[in-house]
Amino acid sequence: MKTSSKLTALGLTLLSFFSHNAIAEKKLTVYCSVQHATCEKIVQRFSENYNINAQFVRNSTGATLAKLIAEKNNPQADIWYGGTIEHHFQAGDLGLLAPYRSPRQAEIMPQFKTLIDKHGELTSIVYLLVLGFGVNTEKLKQLGITEPPKCWSDLLDPRLQGYVQMPDPQISGTTYTAIATLMELWGEQKAFEYLKKLNANVSEYVKSALVTTNLSRGESAVAVGFIHSYATEKEKGAPVESILPCEGDGYSLGGMSIIKNARNLDNAKLFADWALSKEAQELVWRETKVYQIPTNIHAEASPQSVSPKHLKLISYDFDRFGKSLEGKRLTDKWLKEVKLAK
Repeated sequence: MKTSSKLTALGLTLLSFFSHNAIAEKKLTVYCSVQHATCEKIVQRFSENYNINAQFVRNSTGATLAKLIAEKNNPQADIWYGGTIEHHFQAGDLGLLAPYRSPRQAEIMPQFKTLIDKHGELTSIVYLLVLGFGVNTEKLKQLGITEPPKCWSDLLDPRLQGYVQMPDPQISGTTYTAIATLMELWGEQKAFEYLKKLNANVSEYVKSALVTTNLSRGESAVAVGFIHSYATEKEKGAPVESILPCEGDGYSLGGMSIIKNARNLDNAKLFADWALSKEAQELVWRETKVYQIPTNIHAEASPQSVSPKHLKLISYDFDRFGKSLEGKRLTDKWLKEVKLAK
């Protein structure tokens, strides 16, 4: 082969190599644990803003944590967006996350500064979720219930037997937050005694999204979950109202963490920075009508969201409930003593 031909071949090889790597460097895979429409809009806008070929895989919080554990030696995604923060802390506890402290953590609500100082090396806070009840007002009337439940004890009303739904904590972070809330209010023993009694009124434990859908359809009268989803259903025309329990406001925080050994680490960091921004956090409610509360101090919350100023947030031991062993213990205990109890 002539020297010029060899140089041409080498040049084509190098061009192909650098082109391939340029394409590879423009990729990102997001594990997403919020509503599908939100996942789609967030990832799409990020892709447009930064010319990155980003894709997402949507799963509930518990299911995503299970995927990270199964894929520990061969991660299939770069960053985990959304889902209750306790499960992110559990992922960090299991060594599944990569360290990255975004400079935009400085813009997170000051009441969570201590939490960010302690855990922000692995996980950031992207939104606030408030735990409460959703009620179908028409279904309550059919059951002869004129006053909607105001307190956790009201869910034990015998007239609600078979008409209460809540998510399964094996696949959803919502009920894990409820368990933690009740434990903070009453202690573990009383909390589980209550959950056993409540089980008599629960028709089934399903995915979070299905709990909300069933409530809107009138297949249940009361649902336990994060109240922003009930505001969305009401806006769609469903006879649904949200209620904050009289005992105090349980809550969770939406986490975001980069996955250990991410193949597109720089793009994951870029996504993390952007997701913490005012633009990204307002995008959620402005364009997908999902009314989670932004945690960026510069971001405006939707008028449909409950104001943080009006909340009586209970005190949470995130260190305890964010431990993987504690999470597994409580979930196993719930399964044995509540769901599968004879």
